Amino acid sequence: MIKRIKTNIIELDKLYKKPCDEWLEKFKDGKIDAHKAFKRYYPEYRWLYENSQYDLIGWQIENNCFDWKKYSWAVATFCPEYFDPEKYNWKDHSWAVAKYCPEHINPDKYNWKKDSWAIAEYCPQYLDPERYDWKNYSWVVAKYCPQYIDSQRYNWKDDSWAIAEYCPQYLDLKK
Repeated sequence: MIKRIKTNIIELDKLYKKPCDEWLEKFKDGKIDAHKAFKRYYPEYRWLYENSQYDLIGWQIENNCFDWKKYSWAVATFCPEYFDPEKYNWKDHSWAVAKYCPEHINPDKYNWKKDSWAIAEYCPQYLDPERYDWKNYSWVVAKYCPQYIDSQRYNWKDDSWAIAEYCPQYLDLKK
C-alpha cells in the first residue's frame, strides 16, 4: 500500500505523470493548491490518485472541506479508510461502496433502487432478495451471480434473455 502524502499542495515534479496542458498551465512555480484548483475548475480525483502519492481527500476531510455529497464515490474508490457512513452520499454513490469497499455496505442506507446492479456484479454475498430491484436488474443477477436468482422475484418478462445467454442451466427455474 502506498504511503500517501496528506496535503493540498501538489508539486509537479513529484507526479508520476505530467498532467495535460490545460492543467499544466495552472501550476505556478511547479506547485498547485489542488483543493482550490478542484473547486475552481474541475475535480480530478481519479487522475490525482492514479498518478501521484498525494492524499488530497484526507487533507480535505481533516480540514472539514471535503464535499461528501458530490464526491463520496472518491472516498470509497481511493481511500476507504476515511469512509464515514453518516456523511457518505448513499443516494448517489452506493455503487462505489459495492465495487471498492463492500465491507462498508449498510443495507439500510444502500440505494437498492438505483444501485442494486452493483451488489450483484461486485459483491453478491450482500444481495438481499427482499431489497434487490428485480424489476430493473434481474439480468445482472443472471450474468454475475445466477446462484442468487430468486425465481419468484426474477423479471422473467423482460429478462428471460439473460438466463438463456448467461446461465441456461437455470431455465428450469421459471416453471
